[in-house]
Amino acid sequence: MATREKDFDTRVLIPPYGPSRGTLQALQLLRRTTPPRIDSDFLRVNKIAPGNEYKVVGALRFLGLVDDEGRPTENSRLLKTKGATFTLALQEIVRNTYSGIFDRFRPRDISRDGIYNYFVTEGGLGAEMATKATRFLIKLCRLAEIEIAPDSGQQPAAAGKGRTRTQRQTHRRIQSATLPADNGRTTTPTFPFVLALTEETAKLNVDQLTDLFRKMRIALEQSLNN
Repeated sequence: MATREKDFDTRVLIPPYGPSRGTLQALQLLRRTTPPRIDSDFLRVNKIAPGNEYKVVGALRFLGLVDDEGRPTENSRLLKTKGATFTLALQEIVRNTYSGIFDRFRPRDISRDGIYNYFVTEGGLGAEMATKATRFLIKLCRLAEIEIAPDSGQQPAAAGKGRTRTQRQTHRRIQSATLPADNGRTTTPTFPFVLALTEETAKLNVDQLTDLFRKMRIALEQSLNN
């Protein structure tokens, strides 16, 4: 399915949708070498994206780094620069290529959800392809140091999930408790009572726990009467 011509730098091409790693490897290869032609055979020799070489070639065409014949363009020369010059050059390539997105959204509003929705509504991509295209653009923006807004709908970590194992064990060791009386009812001590929940007590069955609590109750009563 072709994207709208006006949205993607006047070219009727599908936004790159994978493999992201192979495409980024191809970008790094362009930084080091200047081959006369980049095609599936060239990528295969360099062991980039085995079985998906054609997708990487399509991605390079979409980014304007190779022409329809696979020949490196003038833009590809910009990738050979270093430092801030490289970063700014890559930013310009990304913003020009995905001009529909960067022209429509304010920088702080460009998020993963916003990019995905744009690909679906304006680019005409299906859910799976839009997801992959979004993933690649996010990685490309990170390489170009283009800030992307945090994902929406992030939930704070549930209580206890962020704790270490030792912290969780410590949290469980100290708990207030009520003691069962002989008649099955419970009686609350008249002063704070702390029960250490150890691995040994955790292995006790109901009868053993009942006997343990009975003995503890008797000991507490004797200490109160003294």
